[in-house]
Amino acid sequence: MDKKSILKDLLDRVKGIARSRRFAAVILAGSTLLMSTMVSVYTRAVTVTDGAESRMVLTMHSDPYKALEAAGIKMEQYDELEVSEDASTITINRAMTVEVKADGTSTLLHMVDGTVADALDKAGVTVGKYDTLSCTTADAVTDGMSIVVDRVAYREYTVNQAIPYETSTKYTNVIRPGKTVVRVSGVNGSKTITYRETIVNGQVVETEKTNEVITKSAVKREVIVGSAYGTPLSKAPGGIQLNAKNQPVNYKKVFTSKDCTAYSVGSRGASGLRLGVGTCAVNPKVIPYGTKLWITSADGKYVYGYAIAADTGSFVSNGSGVFADLYFGSYYEACQFGRRSLNIYVIG
Repeated sequence: MDKKSILKDLLDRVKGIARSRRFAAVILAGSTLLMSTMVSVYTRAVTVTDGAESRMVLTMHSDPYKALEAAGIKMEQYDELEVSEDASTITINRAMTVEVKADGTSTLLHMVDGTVADALDKAGVTVGKYDTLSCTTADAVTDGMSIVVDRVAYREYTVNQAIPYETSTKYTNVIRPGKTVVRVSGVNGSKTITYRETIVNGQVVETEKTNEVITKSAVKREVIVGSAYGTPLSKAPGGIQLNAKNQPVNYKKVFTSKDCTAYSVGSRGASGLRLGVGTCAVNPKVIPYGTKLWITSADGKYVYGYAIAADTGSFVSNGSGVFADLYFGSYYEACQFGRRSLNIYVIG
């Protein structure tokens, strides 16, 4: 047989083997083994963590998003992936919505973590020295958190204010009843008051006074009014009974003098007693110190009233003839009294 015939016969035998079922089974088994080997070599386990939930998937893909798809987990727009170096773990950091309100503007942020300070920085909002926050800058942001910045400022201003003068009215029996004499004209004073305003977001929420300085003192207005006839300058202590002419019902002795004068200086008399309305200077040889007196005019229209002998008058040594010097609360009243004729009753 020639070579050509031998080659044709060999080819026909090969074709026959290929058509046999046994050969097909061998080829399929080989392919399956090859594919199994490749799957076992290239398939890896990946753990996907989404918050408190974790899932493990097997994948041949190196793309982490394919692993998420295999785990049936969907990411939202602002979520972030954290993939380990060997890609065996994938963590989903879900984005939180955080609102920053400041200067009349609301800014929505999407953050996966961070603090209030980070949120403010991301929103481009600075907090001034006096500004207030609805939370602290160290607080961790949470989903749905609203961070409110209130702008706080302080403003001071001064106001000049008048101080109204006061009026003191004194009644005396040395001038005509009902007559009014202005001894000192009242003058208003002035003061400077400092106020501080607390301004929150452009609105004044509080005003407080922080300082007050009197720049000019007020001068009190002093008025003297004549009291009715028979009104005593020094009122009677309890136990003294008076008649219709303002004379004591009971007394030990009476002195009638045409020369009674007045004075208003000095703080202590020759007796050591303190001087004031209700004391008088006498000749202690005639009326001893400490003697209780009632002094009035004979007709009862003028009544000095109750007095204690507490001082020695200069008239004792100069021989002026004055019998008693009555003490008044002001020089003006002493001058208005002048010199008068009075009855001096010794009552104790």
